[in-house]
Amino acid sequence: GPGMALDNLNREVLKGESFVYNDGIVGSVDDDDKEEEVVGSDDDDDDKLFATLVDDSPQSTKVGSAIALTLPLLLGGSLALSYSLISFFKDAGIDGSSTSSIIGDEYLSAIQGLLPYLTSIPSMALCVLFVATEFRSVSAKASSNTSLLRAENIAALLYVAGAYIAKVYPTITIGGEWNLDLGPLQNGVNIAFAATVVRALSPFLISYSSTLDSSSTASPPKVPSISIQTMALALIGVTMFDGISVFGTVANAATIDTVAPASVMETVATYKADAQLWNPGLLSVVVGHSQNAKITEALGLGDVVFPACLVAWGFFADAVSKSTDATAEAEEVPKRQISYTTATTAGYVIGSAATEIVGTFSLLGSGRGLPALIFLIPSMLIAVTTVAASRGELNEVWGSSDVDESDASD
Repeated sequence: GPGMALDNLNREVLKGESFVYNDGIVGSVDDDDKEEEVVGSDDDDDDKLFATLVDDSPQSTKVGSAIALTLPLLLGGSLALSYSLISFFKDAGIDGSSTSSIIGDEYLSAIQGLLPYLTSIPSMALCVLFVATEFRSVSAKASSNTSLLRAENIAALLYVAGAYIAKVYPTITIGGEWNLDLGPLQNGVNIAFAATVVRALSPFLISYSSTLDSSSTASPPKVPSISIQTMALALIGVTMFDGISVFGTVANAATIDTVAPASVMETVATYKADAQLWNPGLLSVVVGHSQNAKITEALGLGDVVFPACLVAWGFFADAVSKSTDATAEAEEVPKRQISYTTATTAGYVIGSAATEIVGTFSLLGSGRGLPALIFLIPSMLIAVTTVAASRGELNEVWGSSDVDESDASD
């Protein structure tokens, strides 16, 4: 279940353990008999916190809906806090009379100088942990080596160090002729960061059917389901948040470098790009070398994380369909069908193209970005719906994940 998946991820990130997962469907009734193989430590109750709180709870099927509803609120609160801090210290740098009267000139200058470093320390530690986790996850098999000095951890430390160095020295010249750009290392760290977040979030947004038995207080047995309701609820919520944070705040946002007003979202993104120290959060395309390097395109991690959750659902739905087809009695050779993984990926490509095309019209002013999720998520959901209709699975995809006990036993 999702709780066990999060427990395993915690053990991967914090303890350096390695897992080898089988091809079974997570959350199916056979999971207790064929869990994943783990190497690195004994499996005790201390490592099953979320499995106990979530998977063993009778209300476990409602956790995903709760997360889907609160996710936009959490993102909005985080964005509001970041924007408030940026505005506070930016205004202090322009006209610090009111701020100085509260905390004093000397303290204000000290805070302004230390703030970039204080905020970078936690993000740097998370980057090392997440990159090391992804480096270990690409190993072909589980490893019993949980030492801090294992090769993957050292490589992750050097990789992240290179990403931070790229902020100061974006290009290293070798032999006076060859230019080695370090900027792509930053995108690699961002991708590892996003991948770990997706692995933590997506299991909770993937619906698992449970038999409805009101007479029992125990955790109901779970059966495979490909319902997209919970996932769609979360994605539509964050898409609305993305649109409101750009279109709904552009009139009141601060002006940055141009006459056209910047939205709250773009203000925070611009601050990260122009900060003294590098911070994860933006995938960027850099053109040029050394001091002539210039960011021409930027994509927030949210524009990768949330669509990737839908792609994760696509893999899950395909695995459920494959398992169902393998156990069903085949009366005829089934026709070739488009997979949900292909549908979600194609939808993302179409949404990205739509974002670029609409962006050429400069709706928010020259050089201003657009909320990509308002193009990505609808195109991906439309692609999934189209494929589901072609496969005759609209009810399974958009229907409820809760089933009657008699249906689950058939």
